[in-house]
Amino acid sequence: MVTDFTYSRFVYVDTCIYSHLAKNTQLWADLQRFLLANDLCLALSSANLAELADAHRLHGTLVDLLLWMPSAAIKPWDIILKEEVKAHPQRRTESLLFYPLNQLMLQSNGRATLRGWFTGKELVQARADQLRHGHQMLGVHRTLKGNFPPSKSGKYTRGQASEFAMGIVMQWLADSHRVFLASFKDRGSDLHTEVFLSVRLFALVNFYKYYLGRREPTKLSDFGDEFHLFYVPYCKLAIMERDLCDVLNQIKRHQDVLDSTVVRNIDFFQDWAWEEAE
Repeated sequence: MVTDFTYSRFVYVDTCIYSHLAKNTQLWADLQRFLLANDLCLALSSANLAELADAHRLHGTLVDLLLWMPSAAIKPWDIILKEEVKAHPQRRTESLLFYPLNQLMLQSNGRATLRGWFTGKELVQARADQLRHGHQMLGVHRTLKGNFPPSKSGKYTRGQASEFAMGIVMQWLADSHRVFLASFKDRGSDLHTEVFLSVRLFALVNFYKYYLGRREPTKLSDFGDEFHLFYVPYCKLAIMERDLCDVLNQIKRHQDVLDSTVVRNIDFFQDWAWEEAE
């Protein structure tokens, strides 16, 4: 079992993939071999926990999965953004590690402790925050989409993606790190928004889905994916539901935000194929 968690070689899986693994335990042996052979660690985020809080029937199996695999809880998105601010103008290089879950195996009540993570009051609140955020995002998208006009051709183009992402990063920093952003008031060229990979990916997914893709969100779950995006640029492999996987790979082909990440869908568990990104 992995005992050295100083590396940042994480595999991020979204909630539907965790559910798939819980329902298909025959995959576990191959998954463990894959992780150990490639020096990788299964990541568990606050977004995963919040979405799985209601899946009571899966909690016991998920606990067994996480204790058997090389696995770790990773830092919340706001800590990642804080580290990006601290590292500016360079990219953040700190590990995503928050807590190595395998250590719980050494505790007499470790299994119960981990199961409690899925039902704790903090997770109930986090889930409520997710739903509230989804409601807000639906309203914001419908109200503000026109604030970012298409190109002169009347259509949105991939060439506008970086400009859109820059604007979203600045909006995010204005809300969460106002003092930091204000320090660039008279030296805007010194602000390198490209290093904020977490928020950039959030912005780019929105742009590719709802601007280039000309989709319209119709339900809360349309924004559920966004809670997972902050972690993906800092993981070696991300296994996501099919639609989001397709969007992420479109972005990967045209932007640099996922240069260090391989993105696969659920078919990964059939061929176990990946070629580590540089």
